[in-house]
Amino acid sequence: MQKVLNQEEIDAMVRAARGQHDGQAEAERRSIKACSFRQSGQLTGEQVRALTILHEGFARSLTQSLGAYLRVVFETTLVTVEQIAYAEFLQRVPEITYMMSYQVRPIGAAAALQVDHSLVFPLVDILLGGTGQCEPMTREITEIEEQIMEGVARIICKELASAWAPMGTEIELEHRQPPAQMQRFLAPAEKTLCLGFEVKLAEARGALNLVFPLSISNTLLRKLSTDWSYGKNRATSRAGGQLAEKMLDCSFPMTLGITSIKLPIKTLLELTPGTVCNLAVPVRLPASIILAGREAFEAEPVRHGRYRAAQVRQKIAVNKAKRKA
Repeated sequence: MQKVLNQEEIDAMVRAARGQHDGQAEAERRSIKACSFRQSGQLTGEQVRALTILHEGFARSLTQSLGAYLRVVFETTLVTVEQIAYAEFLQRVPEITYMMSYQVRPIGAAAALQVDHSLVFPLVDILLGGTGQCEPMTREITEIEEQIMEGVARIICKELASAWAPMGTEIELEHRQPPAQMQRFLAPAEKTLCLGFEVKLAEARGALNLVFPLSISNTLLRKLSTDWSYGKNRATSRAGGQLAEKMLDCSFPMTLGITSIKLPIKTLLELTPGTVCNLAVPVRLPASIILAGREAFEAEPVRHGRYRAAQVRQKIAVNKAKRKA
């Protein structure tokens, strides 16, 4: 027999249904998050970390190679890794600057190298036999100065190609971009990957920037994420294994002794040949194998043929406080 609901029961069911619907709507509203389309496509923390590790190695290699080439103190440091529009990059660099383009193969896209004039003229001065101490200039470089700087640009591209070699890319230097062509090198709104380096040369300082269009930066990031594990870098692991193998052949000073013996200076001053000195140490107290100044094992002094030796008993535990000290 079916039950017939009265009006009060019907109203109670309608209120319950409305309350459940309102609760679901409130839950859906709470799960909605604001979206900023300006942030889409930006570098993640992991990508920035991978690019930083890769190009810090490039900066170290460039410091060594250009320092040897110039025979002066030359220092390169990575300072920024960011993704910005090409127009924003142009606003940051001086109107008159040195810019060189190069091809990245097999991607088939062009990238750019930019160097402040505060570095260009000291570089030219050093390569012509000077000391690199010259007045700042705001003029364009001459053809002779351009040929001199091309040698520096080739070294930079060579070191960048070495850093990118695990990604299977090749870099080929093209030609200098005058200011007029520099404005048309990429579309103003195109996103670029910009790597900023601070360069110290003699008494001069300036910026060196590498600018990559979206096609190159996307390929680079994709290869970094698939081929390189920066949490556990393969190169680092391989280098660590080689270092551990090399350390096996290293020599460390080792002595057998008792470190707890303490005697007053007066007793030491009164020592003469034939004197028996009381060390106040039990005969059965084991000695210690001391490696590089640290106690490592308890041991008994023994003789092995014509040589002195030590029979290892057990490892000496070192607490954290003592290890830090």
